[in-house]
Amino acid sequence: MILTASLARRPHGATIVPVFGSSGQTHLTNDLGAKKEWPVYLSLGNIDSTMRSKPSNLAGILVALLPVPPKYHFKGHGKTPAVKEHHLHNRDVSRKVFELILRPLDTLFNTGKLMLCADGRMRQCYPVICPLTADYFENIHLHSIKQPHCPVCEAPKSSWQLRDFRQYFQKMILATQGDEIDRREARHYLADRAVGTSEGIFWNMKCISPTTIIIPDILHTIYRSMLKHLIDWGTSFLEQHSRIDKFNQLWAMMPPHPGIAQFNKPYSQVTQWSGKEMNALGRVIVPVFAATLLNTSASQRIPFTEALLCVKNLVYFHLMAQYQYHTEATIEYMENYLEEFHCHKDVFCRFRASKSTKKVSEALKKQLTLDKQEERESDPA
Repeated sequence: MILTASLARRPHGATIVPVFGSSGQTHLTNDLGAKKEWPVYLSLGNIDSTMRSKPSNLAGILVALLPVPPKYHFKGHGKTPAVKEHHLHNRDVSRKVFELILRPLDTLFNTGKLMLCADGRMRQCYPVICPLTADYFENIHLHSIKQPHCPVCEAPKSSWQLRDFRQYFQKMILATQGDEIDRREARHYLADRAVGTSEGIFWNMKCISPTTIIIPDILHTIYRSMLKHLIDWGTSFLEQHSRIDKFNQLWAMMPPHPGIAQFNKPYSQVTQWSGKEMNALGRVIVPVFAATLLNTSASQRIPFTEALLCVKNLVYFHLMAQYQYHTEATIEYMENYLEEFHCHKDVFCRFRASKSTKKVSEALKKQLTLDKQEERESDPA
């Protein structure tokens, strides 16, 4: 439907070429000072996903390695404004680099280009960037959305309405160039939707599909988000109940199986998970976790049951999300698994505190310690 709308704005006989993009900062090694690289790949949408996802097929081409600016540490007064200015500068550099890379596609979207297709015929082609797969933090960086808000929709401010980046671009122009009333209204409009003060990378580009530029994918949405959090929660949970050693022992005993990567290290010693390892983890963690929680005491029975149900439903959800085709029945199964996951996740509540919560907790702990010391000093006994 999106490509049909783009085709309707082109001349008669035009051919829309869907372009798939992907980018992401990649950690190289700790031996060289935690060096990173930021590759950008492009591929065509009419290539089967199993072919496109295999690097040896060379279905995606590397078009650029973006600069990854180092984190700048400020000291003394003015730390927050200086850090904010540094972040805005880095975002502006990223936007200009992406504009330089994608400018040819933006030009071709307006003029088109006569290209030889696979059937031997020449067609006037117009490229459209449909998705650009990236993780959550890169998406909010590229689209100038404030954390922790959703980069896809405006929930809960505007009843789950999809974000209109071109409308944001017009409002940002008014916020900087309009009169006082227009500037105030535009700033309020952007702030109410958690939009940043700098221009998003794709806001003013015509060769993108605004409603599909951000799409969920298994690697970033499931493996490096939901399952990664599950790993952190599960490790802390097992350590609290003195079961981590047993889990590591069972983890090392897992026999090799076709299609599932075998782990070379104990579970608790893995510091960085690859996509292949996360895929294998999602297939074996439920039986290993269930075997670890056997032989429970009366006080452990309820939390162990809740933890196992939470892990099981999230794993079932992520396995079913990898189906190539879905029906109403499979979607209903996924909704039920996700609902059950949210019903049982409170057992991990104490292990998933945010940075702000931890900061407040540390401040309260420090204050209580000081109060206790003052009471001891004031007590003559």
